[in-house]
Amino acid sequence: MSYQPVFDLEIAGPVICISCSDDGNKIAVGDRNGNLTLVNRSGEKIWEKKIDEGVHGLSLLKNGNNVVCGGKDCKLKMLNSLGSVEWEQTIGKSIWSLYADPNSQFIIIGTGDSIAMFTNNGLQLWEHETDRAMVGVGASQGGNMIVGCGDEYLYCLDGDGNLLWKKQRSDSLWDVSVDTDGQTIFVGGWDCKVQTLDNNGNDSWNYETGGYVRTVAPLSGGGVLAGSHDCNLYLLSSNGEPLEKIDTKGEITCVDHSRMMDFAVVGSGNRVQGFEINANTEPIIIEETKLESRTPVIEETTSVESPEPVSEPMFGFGMFDEPMPDTSGFLNQSDNETSDFETNTRRDEITTNNYSDYYNNESRIETSEGGEFKEFASEIVKGDVKNYLRLGNAAWIEKRLERAAEHYKRATEIDPQEPRAWHNLAICNYHVALKRNPEDIEGAVETAIGPLEMAKEKGGVEYSRSVEKTLAYFAKQLGVIKDEN
Repeated sequence: MSYQPVFDLEIAGPVICISCSDDGNKIAVGDRNGNLTLVNRSGEKIWEKKIDEGVHGLSLLKNGNNVVCGGKDCKLKMLNSLGSVEWEQTIGKSIWSLYADPNSQFIIIGTGDSIAMFTNNGLQLWEHETDRAMVGVGASQGGNMIVGCGDEYLYCLDGDGNLLWKKQRSDSLWDVSVDTDGQTIFVGGWDCKVQTLDNNGNDSWNYETGGYVRTVAPLSGGGVLAGSHDCNLYLLSSNGEPLEKIDTKGEITCVDHSRMMDFAVVGSGNRVQGFEINANTEPIIIEETKLESRTPVIEETTSVESPEPVSEPMFGFGMFDEPMPDTSGFLNQSDNETSDFETNTRRDEITTNNYSDYYNNESRIETSEGGEFKEFASEIVKGDVKNYLRLGNAAWIEKRLERAAEHYKRATEIDPQEPRAWHNLAICNYHVALKRNPEDIEGAVETAIGPLEMAKEKGGVEYSRSVEKTLAYFAKQLGVIKDEN
């Protein structure tokens, strides 16, 4: 069945989080630029507010009459239906994820190093410290079971904030949710699967998509909505059977749905879409995806009494750009080697004629579950720009281009004077753009020029040779100058 969106709305910045009211008549959207937007079911903007530098978590309450949100300004806020702030609570650290009880009884947030519960008027009830940033949080109705995820780890807490269990998964995690009765946990991550666990952390079923699973939203009658980087919205039954598959034409970052499960909202890039859905359909056959019933390669559940591991893989920054727990000794590279990006990229092999082949050639670069994190030890210096240069290189080697670009961008934010960060960001931007549209070489080069100019400015005479070499390469791709060979 072919689905056409009820609305397709462009907003000010890249969408990070989205929430739909119970009746589906209001949708709140948070973007990376710090804007909070409220729209109706037809996609018409009700209001738009600049909140902070980035809204990473939000939820509509009281059928859309209130919205609670948090982000990089380190504040938890409650706004009314007119967009006015009713209250705000300073948290003191960035909020990376948020869940609010549909009955407005409590709010759960994930920060860079904790999971915390608040009342609906912003009073903190408890905080449980974690070893990693909680990029996803969820809870059962009533709050008897709370889960958070960061990097490869799941944390499960009771309603009082006590740790029930902690479990390592096979790959980096992006989102986690719990069904209303607390019996099933849904997880999405880099392994391209929707994973399910029971309330004791035991694996149930997995469903494989064609891309990273950035977001999962449980259905009230069982099952889940999942958004993938393969641009598809998946509606799965409580047994993992595919009920619907909707092509949204964009890499999905967040989803939500009405309580009646008749309306779904999707965020991808700078777009928000609304779809009429039917969660009570018969299973469909999807040839390009597959249902799995196997146990992933994971470590056993870690009980509260079990000793903590001496070293753990690094937190997956992914779509978030705040440094967290840490490592040293990346990639066996010296600081000087880190600067010469082109030695790792083999740019001479990447042309418009073979570009797709390069990134689809599995024999060229070995990859394994766990991503770039497997390359690292356990002691990172928080905020060290070299960590992000090396993370970016590691992600590049694994063909995770968007991820590499995020690491390099973060490096520029930590140390704007570091020319290597700007240079590597320029090259990565170019290849990301070319991968998305191999025909638009000019557009790809355009994405790199700004960072290259910064690299030249910050590096001065000593770094100008590297910049000039890169510019010469781009000129060859554009046909401005001929290859000397």
